[in-house]
Amino acid sequence: AKVVGPSGEEIHVDEWGRIKVRFLFTRNDDHSHDGGAGANDNDTDSAWVDVLTPWAGEGYGARLLPRIGEIVVIDFFDGNIDRPFVVGRIHEGHRSPTKFDHVGKLPDTKKLAGIKSKEYQGEGFNQLRFDDTTGQISAQLQSSHAASQLNLGKLSHPKDKAESEDRGEGFELRTDQWGAVRAGEGLLLSTYKQDQAQGEHLDAQVAKQQLEGNQNNAKALSEVAKNQQTDEIESLDQLKEFAEEIESDIAKFNKAMLLLSSPAGIGLSSNEDIHLSADGQINQFAGDSINLSTQKNLVAHVSGKASLFAAQNGIKQVAAKGKFEVQAQGDGLDLLARQGIQITSTEDRIEITSPKEIVITAGGSQIKLNGSGIFPVTSGKFEVKAGQHLFMGGAKSNYILPELPNIQYAYSNKLDVFNLFKPSELKNIEYSILHNNGKVKKGTLDQYGRTDRIRSHEKEKVKILIGGDEWHYYIENFGGSKDENTFIQFLDFLGAAIPNLIFQLSDENNKIILTGTTDKNGEAVFKCPNVNFPLLSVKSIIDNEFKPIIRIENNYVREITLISPKILKDIDLFQDSEEKGAYRRSNYSGETSFNDGEN
Repeated sequence: AKVVGPSGEEIHVDEWGRIKVRFLFTRNDDHSHDGGAGANDNDTDSAWVDVLTPWAGEGYGARLLPRIGEIVVIDFFDGNIDRPFVVGRIHEGHRSPTKFDHVGKLPDTKKLAGIKSKEYQGEGFNQLRFDDTTGQISAQLQSSHAASQLNLGKLSHPKDKAESEDRGEGFELRTDQWGAVRAGEGLLLSTYKQDQAQGEHLDAQVAKQQLEGNQNNAKALSEVAKNQQTDEIESLDQLKEFAEEIESDIAKFNKAMLLLSSPAGIGLSSNEDIHLSADGQINQFAGDSINLSTQKNLVAHVSGKASLFAAQNGIKQVAAKGKFEVQAQGDGLDLLARQGIQITSTEDRIEITSPKEIVITAGGSQIKLNGSGIFPVTSGKFEVKAGQHLFMGGAKSNYILPELPNIQYAYSNKLDVFNLFKPSELKNIEYSILHNNGKVKKGTLDQYGRTDRIRSHEKEKVKILIGGDEWHYYIENFGGSKDENTFIQFLDFLGAAIPNLIFQLSDENNKIILTGTTDKNGEAVFKCPNVNFPLLSVKSIIDNEFKPIIRIENNYVREITLISPKILKDIDLFQDSEEKGAYRRSNYSGETSFNDGEN
């Protein structure tokens, strides 16, 4: 029989996937009594006919619907001609067998197997193709739109005959349009070998060991720098924490990280730009050298401190052309050497200028130059050798000092929380500053419990989050039924309510089952979902990510008080000309007082 349907339609089925057919033995002359029904080549030719499928479940199974014009084979239940059903389809002589990639014909392409569909009322296709050619075995999942393909095995060009040219080995995921790879719990990209897929899915032990080894080497070098009275590397703890997120025993990531790992090198290349951006730190560690080369300029800006330390072999800076400038625009400049200091100009003069005073001291002797005169001092011999000795009347030397830029931020402030902590607790307390434009700056409180001065070109109110990461909680009311409400209150560690805090509950598959917001008292009331041990998470105001706190036993727990490890403060940035050097001090009552000095 031939599949039929209304004019202009290509696929004609009912809600059960049944089709209509015209039996090929029917003739128009035999069906003229009923408007030609049965021989019209349309949906009047038969009742709905079931289609046999290899898999038919409730809402699942295999679905390959016959299309209008295809030839199907009909059988009858129990030989009853009133109960036909489709058992399969055939091409017959006038319809070509499946042509994968729109090329080739049988028997030349007999080693190919699979499924190929056709775009509805179009020329595109989707295909799952298996190539069992000796020495070229491969599989392909393809959509003709944008040539989007997943190719596996011994890759070769589309076959229009028995064999085709090789084009690679392994796998290829490609498209002419856009692509995205997403893994919500973490992604490992590695070129380390796993023969015959014998290893664990996320086996990153070699990468973990390499990160830990670099962390140990960097820590040792940082200790040397510390002993030489220069700056330690700040990111050692972050690198250690990153490596610890890679679990060795069960091969998984504890955070949604992206890990690139290769035994033979990683290359990044672009004809235009490459951008690296992180709200935290960008760390580079090398067992050998780190080399930088550019055909134009190398420009580095830091808002804090720039520190460079060489443990051996010195530091060398050379300007082959152009001026070499060193400026300390806001403070002094120190040059210190254990041995000699040499200043030489090979073709011009050396000028040393100061608006106040120049003092040269060596071995107990001294020459002092200032506006009052020149004053040599020595406990030994004062010897002057010259072809002439001329002593003339006084004269003043005029000079022009270069002007240093004075970078001004119109508004600033800082926060002092010394009274909220014990002195022994002030070490390594971190804080995050959230500006109105979403920019986040992180730092560590100093020994007096103060943040760095927060500066801005515009007047604004900034949020400062201070403290650790570990929440504390206590639970009451273990009784009650599942139908009772659950009460949760969120407090900061000073006991103040945390209003407008967004929280969510998720199940063991990380599916979100409830989302809510605390009221002005920091409280939330809800019916706990009937899920075992739902995970309670809160949304961070800094990065807008949900941070997990505890799992709730919904069968028993009815009241929970959660104590945040952090303090949240809002402070205004003041115009420096109005309140220069001012800062805000917080006390245990949660109030904020004003101090008009830096002490």
